[in-house]
This record gives sequence, structure tokens and C-alpha cells, in this order.
Amino acid sequence: MRLIFPLLCALLPGLLLSGCDRGSGLPDPGSGPFKVLVYSRTAGFRHTSIEPGIAALGEIGSANGFAVDATEDPSVFTAANLRQYAVVLFLNTTLTVLDTEAQRQALQGFMAAGGGYVGIHSAADTEHDWPWYGSLVGAYFKSHPVQQVGRFRIEAADHPSVAHLANPYTIFDEFYSFKTNPRGTVRVLMNIDEASYQQNPNTSCLPESPTFPNGVSGVMGDHPMSWCHDRMGGRAWYTALGHEAGLYQLPDFRQHLLQGILTAARRVPADCTPREAAPTPLPPETPRMCPVL
Repeated sequence: MRLIFPLLCALLPGLLLSGCDRGSGLPDPGSGPFKVLVYSRTAGFRHTSIEPGIAALGEIGSANGFAVDATEDPSVFTAANLRQYAVVLFLNTTLTVLDTEAQRQALQGFMAAGGGYVGIHSAADTEHDWPWYGSLVGAYFKSHPVQQVGRFRIEAADHPSVAHLANPYTIFDEFYSFKTNPRGTVRVLMNIDEASYQQNPNTSCLPESPTFPNGVSGVMGDHPMSWCHDRMGGRAWYTALGHEAGLYQLPDFRQHLLQGILTAARRVPADCTPREAAPTPLPPETPRMCPVL
């Protein structure tokens, strides 16, 4: 049915009032109970927030009418198995977490058929050698400084995943910088005020980094931190927040995740159409941004 609905929407415009997502042309999977697959496999750094995150997502699902299955077994990525889910959620995954081309194709097919994807925090530090996944999550992780307080600007006050947040929104977490700026290909929901926290030094200054000892700057200038898009056939939603275990007990963050899931599942009205063109490129990075050893 996922593949039939877009054609019906195109042929019968009257369906836009009930059976289609007005903002994207994506099929509306309907209302009522649905299932979310939470995938948290790691092949690199493992966040201590994974287990609290799984518990929180289970509680959020129970309170809001959807079921949550959690796994780190990549064999669940088959076309037949993914059909039972409205959303596949990558929770703090790292590096290569799918083992075979068939597993990758299953995720691609799921999205092409109108499925939903949610990425939390280090979902952006995942599958770096798979360009399709990079387009799905929106941008790849580049670096981060030490955890600290930062201030976020809400860009999409009409979007359910950020509409409840104060503007500006201040929170303690680990703030990612990205290899590319996704603006122009996604709808940016909130960005971080780089003047509100110290971006450098960051992980590029660690001895195991290929850029040590000079490092690279984490400054992006225009710095999106949550976004959504409809570019892969289905709907994708991402938040860079989610490093700290304590976040998963905060009502504001839980609402952020809930509405992100409902956005990806298309259970709430949510416009993911890009609003802005790509920003002007930043000036060259500062040659040396790591502390002198």
C-alpha cells in the first residue's frame, strides 16, 4: 500500500484532505498503533546513554500508543521484517553497523516505500562509507568539544518536535559539528548559537585523531542541530542531542523525541520542506586550534 498511495494522491487531489501528507506528497500510513524498531549497535564509541535511551523510548511508546522493539542484531534488516515497522530509529549507533549489502538494500527499500527514519546523536557518526546513509541522516559527524551548556535557536516554531521548546533553548550536552551543512537539502528545525559555547578544542585534537596535533576547527558558522526531510522516498528526522544519559528523563527532550518519531511516522502534521538555500561557505579554518603541548 505504501507504493500505491503516492499515485492515488497524484491522480485524485481530493485525497489530500484526508489520505495524503499535504506538505510532502508522502503516503499517510493512517492512525492507530504502530511499531518502531530501535537499533543501537556500535562498532566504535559506545554511549552510556544507550540503555537509558532504550528504556525511555519504550516508556514513550507505551504512553503514546506505539510499540518499540530494540535490537543490535543487523539480521533484522530484511525487507520482510521491516514491513512491520513505521519507523526505524538509529539510537547512538557508531561506525559500520550493517554487515551486508542485502541489509543496506533492505533499509533503502524500506525508505523508498515510504518508511520513516529517526536518527539520534551519533547516528550521524555511522556508516561513513555509505553515501546513501549520509544523505538519509543529513550530515556526517565531524567533531565535538567537551560537554557543556549551549543555547539553541528554534527555527521552525510550527514544527511539533521543537514547538514546545523555549526560544532560545538552553541545555547541557555534547554538541556535534558536521562535515557538511545540510541546510538547503533539509528543513532545519533548530540551530546552535556558536557564541554560547566553546567549540574548540575538539576531538580532532586527540592523539588518535589523524589531524593531531593541529586539529581542525569545529566552527560551522551556520550550525544546524536538528532537521527533517523527505528526500529518500520516506521521511527522515534527526537530532544531534542525546549524548547525556540524563536527557532521556527530561520532559522537554522526551517530547522532542516523541514528536520526531511521530513526524517520521507521519502521525502528526509536520512540514519538512527546506526553507533556505545553502549558506555562504565559511572562511578557511584557523591553522592551529589545539592547545600548545
